[in-house]
Amino acid sequence: MSTVCRIGVAGCAGRMGQMLVRAIAATEGCVLAGGTEAPGGAALGKDLGELAGLGTRGIKIGDDPEALFAACDAVLDFTAPAATMRHSALAVARKVVHVVGTTGLTPEQDATIRAAAKTTRVVYAGNMSTGVTLLAALTEKVASILGAD
Repeated sequence: MSTVCRIGVAGCAGRMGQMLVRAIAATEGCVLAGGTEAPGGAALGKDLGELAGLGTRGIKIGDDPEALFAACDAVLDFTAPAATMRHSALAVARKVVHVVGTTGLTPEQDATIRAAAKTTRVVYAGNMSTGVTLLAALTEKVASILGAD
């Protein structure tokens, strides 16, 4: 028996959000469970699938993160620092996996995310770009070869 993971996207109308919606829809074992945008956003009420170029999915984009976290096993969060802080608290309260790709977090906000990881599953990277990740790994490797001098 296979397990299905219900995944939501906070910040679903942005370029990264739409790419994540398409990736979820194309991944076996994953179900697109919802998407949110900030209150007053132009995408509110639109069909999440249509926005991402997938056709009608019957999932309306909302602005209620509590409802999103209640409907999901995992939430992918590519929003703004203040929203990510609220999402972190919801992830802890609901024991939902929180994937954080939000940039520009302060050291205090970074500490909040790290503290949340002690009570719920968190995937957090300051930059999820393949190129930046590869560059960081290569830099670490070169530094270890060259040594402290």
